[in-house]
Amino acid sequence: MSTLRPEIESIITASGATAMGVAIKHLESGAEIYINADQPFPLCSVFKIPVLAEAFHQIEQGRFTLDDRWELTLAEKNLPSGILVFLQDGLMPTVRDLLTLMIIISDNTATDMVMHRLGVPNTTQFMHELGLTDIHVPMTVRDIFNDIMGEAGSDPRLAFTNLGQPQKEEPSNRNGHAYSLGPDNDVGTPRALNRLVELIFQGEVVSRTACDQMLHILLQQQLNLRLPRFLPEGTPVAHKTGTLGGIRNDSGIIYCNDHAHVAVTVFCTWDAAAVKDDPVAEWDRVNALDSAFGHIGRLVYQQFK
Repeated sequence: MSTLRPEIESIITASGATAMGVAIKHLESGAEIYINADQPFPLCSVFKIPVLAEAFHQIEQGRFTLDDRWELTLAEKNLPSGILVFLQDGLMPTVRDLLTLMIIISDNTATDMVMHRLGVPNTTQFMHELGLTDIHVPMTVRDIFNDIMGEAGSDPRLAFTNLGQPQKEEPSNRNGHAYSLGPDNDVGTPRALNRLVELIFQGEVVSRTACDQMLHILLQQQLNLRLPRFLPEGTPVAHKTGTLGGIRNDSGIIYCNDHAHVAVTVFCTWDAAAVKDDPVAEWDRVNALDSAFGHIGRLVYQQFK
């Protein structure tokens, strides 16, 4: 561990991020590294981990089951990511389907279908009951899009109309709630999110059975170009990414081997405006940032495997 921290600090410096927070904990030994870990960041879609936890909290309370079916409606559709926005209204996915889509492809429509039925304030309340008072989840995905793009710009019908026409750039508000670092936004610190995934791994959120079901979903993640980026093929990682313009996040558990599991959370902000009109430069910057996540994940794996 003595060499791991300076190596990670070098990666952060070389990444070009405006700010990067890192939390690492080897769950078997308790060894920890924290770098800017108490700084709040917009969670972006990482907030779907707290939502997942609250969903299983309510399932354990008997409010609904994983096999219940909820109707897909136009009112709950969101712009992608995800696929439900492209499917026909009236589809009846199970709660298990919705939670899986919410996590493994970050489906925004599935997320709001879940959040509306949970009651939006309940996720924050549950996080605070767990002692994770730095996590706040007051905004649905639609709330975030409305804040950034305006209600007209976030109309989900934009996702499947005029597909053969050039898509105009929508206005982007960087001064509203969606980029706030306060409790009016979906925000959290790397330390707090790392603690949440640790609690899930240890079976201390609701029940062991519920936590195992959460891990099963998180281990099916399809968006694997950040923390898992440079890990040996087949390395299990139970995690969730989050992305907005100028923000890239990842949080989860790296399964180094049967006896070594490491909770890792990396959040970063970067200057997207500097490359806004140059798609090649933007891709290069994004690739460099995601590679920084991957280098951190690989260092952690090599340290503990």
